[in-house]
Amino acid sequence: MSAVTRVGMLGAGYILKSHATAVAALPDVELSMVCDVSAGRARAAAEQFGFARWAASMDELAASDCDVVHILVPPTFHLQAATRMVEAGKSVFLEKPMGLDGAACVELCRLAEEKGVTVGVNHNFLFSRAYEDVRQAAKAGKLGAIDCIAANWLFPLPQLQFGPFDTWMLDRPANILFELSPHLIASVIDLAGDVDIEAVVTSRSLTLPGGKTAYRHWQVVGHAGNAAVTVTLSLTPGYADRSLRLRASAANAQIDFGRDFGWIDDTQDYNPLIESFSARRAMAAPAGRQAWADRLRRTVLALKKRPWANPFEDSIHRSISAFYDGGVASVDPRHEGRFAARVIETCERIVAKAGLEPPSMAVERLPLPQPPKTPTVLVVGGTGFIGRRLVRELVSQGYAVRVMTRNAQSGAHEFGDQPVELFEGSHGDRERVKQALVGIDTVFHLAKAVGKRWADYQQSDIEPTRVLGEEAARAGVRRFVFTGTIDSYNSASAATTIDNTTPVDKAIATRNLYARSKAAGEAVLRDIASQSAMELVVMRPGIVLGIGSPPAHIGVANFATEGRLHYWGDGTNKLPLVLVDDVATGLVKGMTTPGIGGRQFLLTSPPLLSAREYVDALSRATGTASVAAAKPAWRTWIADAVKEGAKYAIRHPNRRFPSLHDSAARGHQSRYDATDTETTLDWHPVHDRDRMIRHGIDEVVAASTR
Repeated sequence: MSAVTRVGMLGAGYILKSHATAVAALPDVELSMVCDVSAGRARAAAEQFGFARWAASMDELAASDCDVVHILVPPTFHLQAATRMVEAGKSVFLEKPMGLDGAACVELCRLAEEKGVTVGVNHNFLFSRAYEDVRQAAKAGKLGAIDCIAANWLFPLPQLQFGPFDTWMLDRPANILFELSPHLIASVIDLAGDVDIEAVVTSRSLTLPGGKTAYRHWQVVGHAGNAAVTVTLSLTPGYADRSLRLRASAANAQIDFGRDFGWIDDTQDYNPLIESFSARRAMAAPAGRQAWADRLRRTVLALKKRPWANPFEDSIHRSISAFYDGGVASVDPRHEGRFAARVIETCERIVAKAGLEPPSMAVERLPLPQPPKTPTVLVVGGTGFIGRRLVRELVSQGYAVRVMTRNAQSGAHEFGDQPVELFEGSHGDRERVKQALVGIDTVFHLAKAVGKRWADYQQSDIEPTRVLGEEAARAGVRRFVFTGTIDSYNSASAATTIDNTTPVDKAIATRNLYARSKAAGEAVLRDIASQSAMELVVMRPGIVLGIGSPPAHIGVANFATEGRLHYWGDGTNKLPLVLVDDVATGLVKGMTTPGIGGRQFLLTSPPLLSAREYVDALSRATGTASVAAAKPAWRTWIADAVKEGAKYAIRHPNRRFPSLHDSAARGHQSRYDATDTETTLDWHPVHDRDRMIRHGIDEVVAASTR
């Protein structure tokens, strides 16, 4: 190996950034090549992170001069990809889980030893600062003999509620365990040795779209030597707890992986009158010093634009640094491939004890549904929250529907029981759009983008909207129904009434990026429609509630958890709420009602609930006593100004000017009046307060916790 270690990375997904930024900060290590099956992603990653080269072929990566290759592809390909690199004489560094077959993991290690290269695996929580403190104390005997270990991963998994449902993790029940539990199992094995599994209980089963099953609760009981071991996973919404608790003969210890802090309790006072006081005092002073030191360190890192200012990124940075500190040839025991193989073998024993199938090696592909006749309606954004309801409403009324989606398999999980056509492609791809528009009379555009910069929205929202609109006009589409947002209104004043005649906020340039993007897309479509025979109808739904929306809805208040929040303002004004089923019927009315081309329509129920009333109803539904506070717009603005000021100080690429006007508009102080929509479209949204609570809150909570 040369004096400089050349690093390649296979897979340009979300975790690449963590690995690339960590490696880029190391001395005598260089980012040599990034490889992905998508040439576009590989090229973009090379430009973004400073790789010298990029490739779209694993063979090209194997033939390169890279000394080490990070394996960042989905778990089903870990061992296959790692084996290919090892055979080519390269050391590998795999993301956890190492693989899905313990025996195959051991075989990879044997092959690496034969080739004289290294297999390392990233169990990054084992390198968090809090864990290392407790680990050092345990290895030094300061805790004494470990008697009990309780490892918890009590953390919501949004994919179980909102998808996508075609991912490997949700393909079989065992897949979730292999994806999440290695974090915990690795820490148990590292501290106490191999775990014998005595009992496993799975519960809170959930049938997912596509008919697959997932378990949201896993409880594992076993022992490691003389230590009792429990491993608990809960994937339901609730307060986060990713922790490790140890009871030993000389002390207790606890680690919070999510926040990266921990403590050791070795206080013992034989005077029962002061024991509690002594224990608290002994822990308080070190905890206080740790808190201030951590805050200072993370602030400095943030000002220096270091991505590992947050605990998760910090643990990955420390893990990767430790891997290369050993010169790759001599790695930390926590990185060793054979250690990681023991983690996988433990996962296998858990699955076997639970009586479940082993993890799947590939995602099962579902057959694509087919419409009985040629579609005349195209829905873009049909797999989203509102889009799913719209597609089903259209089908129920007898329309033949084509859904344009980036992932047809994701659509198959959602619409496998519906006679729709799933057309794979992006509405920014002009050639695919032309094909999708064949035979189409009406287009519904519900797609939206997310991003951190205005350029992100221009690239992924506004320009694709232009492409779709231009091609729809050329194809002779009769009506184009565009879903905008009420966020584009100036709703900061309680003296204002917003209705179908209200224009977009005149100060839209000062608003949040999403509001600006939707308004810009609408303007693009109005220009296209004015130069063609295509009729444009703009729909602006209110704060949309229904099964599939989060109970802690950001449109209502700023929720830290379901029990802690602050209102956008004082929370007393009535909000523009609407049920998702009412939005779907309103959108269909936008297609069928004659003579409305060029018009805009507000889709909201009459004012029924304030934010405070919503939170009261949510508290009753969840059984949670909420701690809520009013927060004036100026306080929100100041908080944003401080954050953005720090970004400007370090010239952060995502910096922006904070807007007091935008902060004031978040609370929707204005009164919303959709009376004209109801009359013109013959539309009948919920008018009853109790029905809004039942369908918009109670049923949503029940569905999210079922």
